[in-house]
Amino acid sequence: MQRKAAIFVMLWLALPGLAQPVQDQIVDRFNAWAETQRVVGAVGIAQRGDAGVWTTAAPSKHTLRELASLSKSITAACALTPVSAGKLGWSDRLPTLLGEAPDVTVAQVVTHSAGQGADVAQVAMPLWLDRSAPDATHYSQQVLDAINARPSRTGTAGSYHYNNENYALLGLVIEAASGKAFHEYCRPALGLNTDIAPSPRTGRMQTWGGIAATPAAYLNFLTGWYGPDGAIGRDPFALPHIKIADGVYYGMGMLFRVRDAGFNFWHFGALCFPGRLDRGSYAVIWEGEAAALATYDACLDWPAMQALDADLAMAFYGARQ
Repeated sequence: MQRKAAIFVMLWLALPGLAQPVQDQIVDRFNAWAETQRVVGAVGIAQRGDAGVWTTAAPSKHTLRELASLSKSITAACALTPVSAGKLGWSDRLPTLLGEAPDVTVAQVVTHSAGQGADVAQVAMPLWLDRSAPDATHYSQQVLDAINARPSRTGTAGSYHYNNENYALLGLVIEAASGKAFHEYCRPALGLNTDIAPSPRTGRMQTWGGIAATPAAYLNFLTGWYGPDGAIGRDPFALPHIKIADGVYYGMGMLFRVRDAGFNFWHFGALCFPGRLDRGSYAVIWEGEAAALATYDACLDWPAMQALDADLAMAFYGARQ
């Protein structure tokens, strides 16, 4: 079963480090972490130059990696495009868009504050693994059908509760607003190339956890949309967000906090199908200066994932000293 993306409240402390380029420090820290955890993985890095141009150093340029719940950042960014075009509003209610559906707003779905109950997608996802097809069909409608069949909601609308159902619903909202299939619309709307696409293995879950990408392609997307000049990264407080801890918010498919020189965005992903598919992912942007995408061939526990976050943060902040 897929484990939910980890939600950690990171302190992002500036720590002393070596007088070594940030890229080298991040790679060294990741490799040491991977050896400790006994996993095989890789990390890609993007850095922003003085002219505001990002340069990317990423492994396996032609290999698609499972993004798992990092897919939510793509879905959230895609939802912003019909809003910007005046075809969708954050305050629009789902029954108006989808017919029978929970009576919550688009903003509540984006921020996991729609008050959904137990995650029905978690139960069904093992059945949907390896059922991808060339038409990039996803199973968000099946999730909505299961939600509608539920006797009642057990969550509280307006309160944060991470749930894959929300981004299944958001995928359907995008289709209703655009009149096109999810990937058919989002690919050109976000300027994506074929290096970001529904996964051959998890693509039925693409709107919440089934997109695959090369590290370079995802970093280009991430820095373009969540970087300091991006439509999301320039001011995440101007878009749907909800406070989940002191100074920590869930916004457009990622967590974020304010730092001295800008915002930090981050998110974890995990695909946990024992004996079938175990993959992990982690993406972060530090203060609009550098970004990293780590992917690895394991489904790890929270302490191991938290250690990855801490190690990469030490690399970035250490290199700035």
